[in-house]
Amino acid sequence: MSRLRCRPSRALITAAVAAAVTLGCASARGQSGAAGFRWRDYAPRLTDEVLFNPGMGLYLQYPPMDSRPSEWFMKTADIAYYRLHWTDVNPREGVYEFDKYFGPKFDFWVKKRGKRLAFGVMSQSMHGRPKYVTPKWVFDKGVPGVKHTGVYGQEQINPAFWNDRYLEIHCAFIARLGKYLDGRDGLEFMDIRGIGEWGEMHLARWTPEQLEKTGYTADGYVAAYRKVIDAFARAFPKTRVFLNVGGQKHQTINDYAALKGMHFRQDGLKPGGASYNCGEWLFKPYARRGVICNFEFHSGYGTSLKKGWSPEETIKSCLAAPVSYLNTGSWLGGGGLRTAPKGARDWLTRAARKLGHRFVMTKLRLPADFGLDGRRPARMPLMSVWRNDGVAPCYESYALEWSLHDAAGAKVASSVSFPSTPTTAWSPGEEVQVASMLRVPAATRPGRYRLKVSMVLPETGSRVMLGIAGRDGEKRYDLCDIAGARRQGMQGRVYEEGFEQGTGKWSAVKGMSLVSDRASAHGGKASLLVSGTQVTGWNYAACTLPTSPVPSGKYRLSVWMLVEQIKPAKYAPYVKIGVNGADGSWLANFRSNSYDVSKLNTWQRLETVAEMPVNVGSGVLAIEKGVNRTSISARIRLDDVRLELLEGP
Repeated sequence: MSRLRCRPSRALITAAVAAAVTLGCASARGQSGAAGFRWRDYAPRLTDEVLFNPGMGLYLQYPPMDSRPSEWFMKTADIAYYRLHWTDVNPREGVYEFDKYFGPKFDFWVKKRGKRLAFGVMSQSMHGRPKYVTPKWVFDKGVPGVKHTGVYGQEQINPAFWNDRYLEIHCAFIARLGKYLDGRDGLEFMDIRGIGEWGEMHLARWTPEQLEKTGYTADGYVAAYRKVIDAFARAFPKTRVFLNVGGQKHQTINDYAALKGMHFRQDGLKPGGASYNCGEWLFKPYARRGVICNFEFHSGYGTSLKKGWSPEETIKSCLAAPVSYLNTGSWLGGGGLRTAPKGARDWLTRAARKLGHRFVMTKLRLPADFGLDGRRPARMPLMSVWRNDGVAPCYESYALEWSLHDAAGAKVASSVSFPSTPTTAWSPGEEVQVASMLRVPAATRPGRYRLKVSMVLPETGSRVMLGIAGRDGEKRYDLCDIAGARRQGMQGRVYEEGFEQGTGKWSAVKGMSLVSDRASAHGGKASLLVSGTQVTGWNYAACTLPTSPVPSGKYRLSVWMLVEQIKPAKYAPYVKIGVNGADGSWLANFRSNSYDVSKLNTWQRLETVAEMPVNVGSGVLAIEKGVNRTSISARIRLDDVRLELLEGP
C-alpha cells in the first residue's frame, strides 16, 4: 500500500463511482453484508432566474423610494445604492444626522422590501448643488480649500485631501459613520469616496496652481489614501468596503487597499472594457486573491447609443472580467429605471444572471434506495457534480446541507458536508465533484422520501440561492424521491479469518514469511505467524478484501495480536484498513491502536473504526510497521480478524 497522499483526479472519482454500482459486500465466510448496493443518477433542472446572494449582484443607484416589488428592476436587482455629501449627515461640528438620512432608507428598502443597501459619502462632487460638499465647518477648522465651478455653474469649495488637518477630521468622521452603520442588517457595502472628484481617485477641476498651493505631491496623495483606507478598515470590520481604483500609476494605492481587506470598483465600463483596462491588469489577478470586483458604466444608455457604443459589447466586456457587482447608474440612474427601454432592461437582466458566482448542480448520483432495519442508522452516500456558471469566484467557504423529508414535508434527517475543494476554488466554468453522506436515524420508517439540498454558511446558518429549480421558502432545493426499504441483517460481519485452514488471502512482503501456526492461538487452534526482517516498506503483511467496502459504510476492524519479538522495540506494530479508488490509487488509511510492546507475548486486542469514502473502490488490511526505511526484525502473531459493517446504505 502506497502512502502517497494525493487527491484523486476527477476521472478517478468518476471511475470509482461507476465501479461501485455493482459492489456487493458478502463476507469471506458467507454471512451477508450490504449486498446488492446500486446507484442511480439524477439530473437537476437548471433555471435562469437572477440570484440574490451576498457579495454580488446588480445594484440600483438612487432608485425611487416608492418602488414596487412587481417592477422589472426590483426582480433584477436587490441592492439600493446612494452617494451622499458629507455635509448631508454632518452639517455642523459634532452634529450627526445619521438617523435622518439613513433611517428612512433602511425602513423602506430593508424592512419593507427585503432588499440591501450600499452607500458612499463624497467630499467633492461637481454634480452637487451645495457650495460645500465637505461641510463648511471643516474649512473653519483650518483645512485649506480651493474654488471650483460645478456643472450647474455654482461655486464650490473643495478641501485639500492630503492636508493633515483634513485627514484628521475626515478619519474621525469615518469612525463615527462606522459606529452607526457597520454590521447593520441589510448593509451590503460602503464606498471610499472622501478623496478626489466623486471619490474616484482623480482630481478633476484641480489646476496645477491649486495643487502646488495646497502642498500636493504624488507621495503625499498615496499617504493620504493609506490613512483613509486604514480608517475604513478600523471603522467597518464587518462590512465590505470598495475603493474606486485608478490606473496603473495608482497601483500602490490599490494594492494597499487589497492588503487591508478592501475591494475594487471602477466607474468607466464601455465596449472593449473599463477605463485603464482594469478588468484585465487589475481585476483578474486580484480576484484570485479574494478581492471582489465592481463595475459602473461610463455613460448613460442613450448617450452610449449616440456614441455608437453597442450595449451587447458593453455587457460582454463587463462579463469578461471577474466582476461580482454592477451599478445600473450611469446607464439608467434612479429616474431612468421606470422608463428604461427594453434593450437596456434585457442586457442588464442578462448581466445580473452572470454576475459573481452562480452555483448549479449538474449531476447527482445517489443510492437506488436505502436500507432500514429499525436498529441501526442507515447511510446514504451522495456524489454530486457542481459548476460555477458565474464569471467570478465565490468569496465564502460554503457547505452543502442535505436533508430528507417525509410525505408531509417534515424533515427526518439532515447533515452538513464540507466539499474537499472549497467553494472559493470553484472556478467559473469548471465542474467539481463533491462526495457527501446523509445519515438516516434508525427509527426512520420505510417509505418514500424527498431529498433536498441547500448551500449554507454553517457559522451563521444563512443559505444562498442556487441556479437550480425547486427552491422552497427556506432556500432548500427539492431534488428527487428515494425509498427507505426494510432490510434485515444489512449490517454484520463482512470478513472474518481465524487461520485454522491456512493463511487465507494474506501475503507477506519481502523479507517476511507467514504460516498458519498452532504453537499459540487466541481463539481456536491456530494463528497467523509473520516473522523475518522487513527492511524497506510500510507493512509486514497484507490482505486484499475479497469484496469491496460499500460507499460511506461505517466499519469496525478488530484483531488479536501477540508480539513475541521486535527489534528495535520502540516500533510498535498495529493494523490498518487502507482504502483505494477503482484503479488502486490510495485514498485513505484507518489505523488501529498500537500493540503495547512493554507486554510482549500477551494477546492484545487492536481495533479501528473506518468511515469509507463515497468513491471507495477496494480495501486492504495490513499489519503495519509505522515507519518506512527502517529495518525491523519481528515475530508477530495475528488471530480472529474481523471486519464488521456497523452502518451502511
